[in-house]
Amino acid sequence: MNANKLLNLATSTLLSYRRYIQAGLTLCAGLGLSAIASSVAYNWEYKSMQAELQDRLDKIATDIQKDVSGNLEIIRAAGAFYSVFDGVKKPEMKTFVGPALYRHPSLKAIAWLPSVSDSPQFLTEEIDLNLDLTANRLALENATKRQEITATDRQKWSSQNQPTVFVFMPIFTQNSADDGAEFQPNLPPRSRENLKGFTFGVLLVDAIVKSALQETNLNFVNVYLQDAMAPETERFLAFYEAKTKRIITDENIKNQLQLGERAYCPDGSSCTRIINIENRRWLLQLRLTPEYINPLRFWRSLTVLIFGTILSWAATLYLISLLNYTDKIEKIAAERRAKSQQLEQTLQELQQTQAQLIQQEKMSSLGLLVAGVAHEVNNPINFIYGNIHHAREYTRDLLELIELYQKHYLYPPLEISQHLRNIEFDFLCEDLPEVLSSMKIGAERIVQIVQSLRNFSRLDESEMKPVNIHEGIDSTLLILQSRLKATADRPPIEIVKNYSHLPLVECYAGQLNQVFMNILANAIDALESYNLDRGPKAAKANPIAIAITTEYSSPDKIIVRIADNGPGMAENVKKRLFDPFFTTKPVGKGTGLGLSISYKIIVEKHKGTLRCDSTPGLGTQFSIEIPLRQEVRQAVPFVSRKISEAA
Repeated sequence: MNANKLLNLATSTLLSYRRYIQAGLTLCAGLGLSAIASSVAYNWEYKSMQAELQDRLDKIATDIQKDVSGNLEIIRAAGAFYSVFDGVKKPEMKTFVGPALYRHPSLKAIAWLPSVSDSPQFLTEEIDLNLDLTANRLALENATKRQEITATDRQKWSSQNQPTVFVFMPIFTQNSADDGAEFQPNLPPRSRENLKGFTFGVLLVDAIVKSALQETNLNFVNVYLQDAMAPETERFLAFYEAKTKRIITDENIKNQLQLGERAYCPDGSSCTRIINIENRRWLLQLRLTPEYINPLRFWRSLTVLIFGTILSWAATLYLISLLNYTDKIEKIAAERRAKSQQLEQTLQELQQTQAQLIQQEKMSSLGLLVAGVAHEVNNPINFIYGNIHHAREYTRDLLELIELYQKHYLYPPLEISQHLRNIEFDFLCEDLPEVLSSMKIGAERIVQIVQSLRNFSRLDESEMKPVNIHEGIDSTLLILQSRLKATADRPPIEIVKNYSHLPLVECYAGQLNQVFMNILANAIDALESYNLDRGPKAAKANPIAIAITTEYSSPDKIIVRIADNGPGMAENVKKRLFDPFFTTKPVGKGTGLGLSISYKIIVEKHKGTLRCDSTPGLGTQFSIEIPLRQEVRQAVPFVSRKISEAA
């Protein structure tokens, strides 16, 4: 008793505060939608930011690659100059490379190195750059071995302590064998004895970075350049600090700065690009400063959130006032509601009855249309089919007559001979019988289709009478044949028939065909949707199919089972399956009346049962069980059918 009192008290309390509960839910919904809209705006702003970063990164990487490639081309040109002209003097070389050095500030110097000797000071006396290249002997050896340009890791320009990269291009003496080397790729590589020397280039790292960044707006975005092939402690090349707009090449200064957070580009990388410098790989990264990640940068999403919050509060206050007014109206309408409920129930029943009558009328109209088409096509096709045999006989007689003429008149007049050649008489004699055979096959197929349409409509069998259930199922399958064929979205739906030996069954044939039509159409819809959801691999491993099984249940009943291997259905859907207007199909694709009408046809008109068994993920099976006879009559004969047939 106390529990009931507490329950009643809680119920009355909730009812008294229901308006505030509704207002609270409205406010929560409004704030939630505002948060969702703000999140969408934030995602759009964030993706735009990522795209902007990626464009900047690609431009910087392209400019660096272009600058370095231009410098390397100049070094190659200088190497070609040295390889062709022996004894080149320094003034001549300066005249040759001077304009190129002026146009490429990142190319500090170009020099000529003689052939490598075994002395520790093998280069210092040959070039005038105040450099000791002894530590780069390995790079020189690699360039000689590879016979191509070789770049070093980070070096320091001794005179100005600038970070640089040295580039060596080996130059070999020209001889007759070398002159044809480019046309004979299988020749062995040139030996070290043929090494004439090296074209030596000095690339300034800070000048390369400065040239690449001069046309790029990098507000609050730092740039970090590394040598990916150098040891971990020697990878640093340059760092651009956006706050001070300076390029830092001193690693000690760089270690005292905040590099910034990693950025992420739409291509999935951490805003990183690899730049190819001949045999080395440079790594270019963008780093974001705290100012770049400032929340004010996402002002659009903040505006959406604030505006949505204001609208949610305004809507909530308006709802509270509206609920107060509605509460007064509800008290006045309470008496009228009781009367209107009864009227609504009556109206709903009338609407259901009307919808069912409309559906039945549609099926009746469909039957009339099908029967009319079958009747109109039947007479002309019978005329054609009946005369094809005579046409074949007449054609054969005429051809035999012509053969006799050819046999006894070996030399016909010129005009006849010319006409025989023009009409290709020999080919005509061979092809004409085949044409008539093809016409006969087509006419037989049309006769079969017309018969199936008549079996489906059953307009001439409106009364209950013994019929062959298998013919009705086959006629329904013929009507649905176009939906069973393969489409661009799915393979064909396989039909597996497991027919038992059944007697003729007393039923309303047209209405029973309507039941088969509704169940099979629903199965096809379910399989089409299921095939799209599970993907091509699963569809290939487990092809979609519909199995139709008929059984004779002694002593006086037959069972028709229609099963598919589709997605199945949940228990809550199965409970409402035969309710009027209940459907799981999209709007405009189903009325929810097919199975309801089918249930009434089986249960009310045939005194049978219609049952659905379904397991999610395993498929659905409909079982139709009806008596052989609706009243006591004499035994009906059995119809022999194949026990199992695959369609």
